[in-house]
Order: sequence, then structure tokens, then C-alpha cells
Amino acid sequence: MTLTTEQKVGLFFLAALVVLAVMIELVEDWRPFETQVNYYTFFRSAVGIKVGDPVRLAGVEVGRVRSIRLEGPRVRVDFYVVSGTDVRQDSLASIRQMNLLGGQFLGLEFGSPESPQLAGGAEIPSVEGANIDQLITHLDQNQERVFGTLGRLIEESRTSFVNAVSRLESIAGKIDSGAGSLGRLVNDPTLYDELTLAVSNVKQVVERLETGEGSLGRLLNDPALYDQVSQVAANLQEISTRLKAGEGSLGKLLTEDRLYNDASDALASIRDISGKISRGDGTIGKLVNEEDVYRDTREAVARIASIAAKIDEGSGTLGHLVNDDDLYRDVKTTLHKVEKAADGLSDSGTVSALGTVVGTLF
Repeated sequence: MTLTTEQKVGLFFLAALVVLAVMIELVEDWRPFETQVNYYTFFRSAVGIKVGDPVRLAGVEVGRVRSIRLEGPRVRVDFYVVSGTDVRQDSLASIRQMNLLGGQFLGLEFGSPESPQLAGGAEIPSVEGANIDQLITHLDQNQERVFGTLGRLIEESRTSFVNAVSRLESIAGKIDSGAGSLGRLVNDPTLYDELTLAVSNVKQVVERLETGEGSLGRLLNDPALYDQVSQVAANLQEISTRLKAGEGSLGKLLTEDRLYNDASDALASIRDISGKISRGDGTIGKLVNEEDVYRDTREAVARIASIAAKIDEGSGTLGHLVNDDDLYRDVKTTLHKVEKAADGLSDSGTVSALGTVVGTLF
């Protein structure tokens, strides 16, 4: 069968696409103008990673995985990085996940700046990371543990839980039927009316405050209050300034060292006096510390109280003098006669004066 020109062109184009796909698959890692440095590392498990997966340093792709094979109880992963990649002797390798949907890559970590560069063909220490299988296994174990504990807890507290639900149903029924204070509070329509009235009253109070009615309304709306407060603040500021400057008695009290020294001396004197009193020196010290002085003082006070009581009751001469009105009148009369006698002495001789005094008194 003879092919037409169009069919030949189509077949050639299809063959060219197949060859191109094969070349891309075969030479994917072929970079003739790129220098590559080989390294290897070991893992206990290499789940998810495969040949051709990227090698990334701090998230930047720097190479590819060449081969994965078993060596004894470990998995050896050979890979390369482009020349110039900062791989140091204390760098670490780990298998990491690209995202939650899957995909793995070999991650490298920067070493310390003081660590020397790692030569090509050397082993890089690895860090075992948790893969998705381990996470799922741990999640299953934790889920079984949690749900098992929760199931046992529910089983053990089933009776208490049922009783609590029953009580809650009983309480809800009582509230719904209007029983008790809470039931009345929920079902009594007068509560709504009282609440509405209270809200209305509060609204009226707020309106009166906004219009400046009453003492509180004036306090909130009168600009004179602000002016007075400002004036008070200004006065306080002026007083503070004067105090800092040492003006007035209080300013001197705050700023002058002499007053502080005087106060210190006074306190020292007070401490000295207090010490003397504590030691029993002086009259006050003896009065405070000696029991004999305290007893004598107490007996003296008791005697004074007894004398005062006798005087108040009218006992004795002083009691009669204080309480007897007749004695007061007699004394007054006698003093009046003495005064008259003294007046008569100025107008009489000695004998006449003596006779006048005797006649006046008797």
C-alpha cells in the first residue's frame, strides 16, 4: 500500500514525538555543562523516597537522588549536588515530605560556619524523620488508647450519667411548668412587664442626664465643671511648682536640708528619752518601770478619789464648805461685817475703832 505524502509526514511527526519523549526520560538528569559532587547517606527506613527525587538545601533544589539500595540493616541513598553547594562536615540529611498530599525529597541542613567543607564521595550523617506511615500508626495507637479510655469512662459513669440526665429532665419539666423561683421567672409574664418598665425608667434617666436635668445631669453637661476642674488642676500645678522651688513653709519643709537635720536631731532626742525611760532613768522612767512607784501612784490616786468622794458627799469641813449653802451665807455675812468694820476704822480713833469692831462682830 502506497502512503501519501501527508501520511508520511504524520508518521514522521509521531515517531519524532516518541523519540523526543524517550530522550527526555533517558537524559532527564543529564547536564553536560554542570559539575556534580556525589555524596551518600544511610537511613533505617527510606519509605516514600525514590530515585530521581530532588535534593534540597534549605528548600532550594541542589541535586537529585541517584540510587537507593540495601546495605546490611540500613538503606543507602546515593545522591549528587551541584558544584559550589555549601555542604559541611556537620551537615545533616533527612527524608522530608513536600506537602500533605505526598511527595518526598532528600533535605540537607546547613552546617556550622566554622565547620570545614565536606569532600565529595563522603558520607553525610542522617536524621531519621517521621514518615506518613509512622504518623498513621501512631495516630491509630493514640486513637485506640483515647477511645478505649473514653469508652471505659463512659461505661463506668453510665449510671451517674443517666441519673444526671433524669434530674436535668425533671428540672426542665419543673421550670417549664412554672414551679419554683426559676420557673416563675421564666413563665411569669409580669417579669417581662417589669423588665420593660425598668428599661423605660433607665431610658428616661439617661435622657434626663443628656438634657442636663438634676445634679448628675448638670455634673455631666455643665461646662463650668470642666472649667473648675481645669482651674483646680492649674492651681495644683502652681502649688507643685512653688513647692519644688521651696516657696512657703511647706516648700521649705520639702527642700531645705536644715529641717531634715532638725527632724533627725529631734528623733534622736526622742530615741534617747525613750531609751532612758526604758532603762528606768529619771522620774518617768521609774514611774514606768518600778512597781513600787506604780503602786504608790495607784494608792495616791485611790486616796484622792476617796477624798473627792467625801467632799462630794459633804463629809468634813471642806465637804460642808463645798456642799452647805448656810456656811456659804455665814461666810459671806462675816466678810460683809468685816468690810463695814474696815470702813468704820478710817473715821474713828483706836479705842473707838476697837469698840466698833467688837460691836460689829458681836
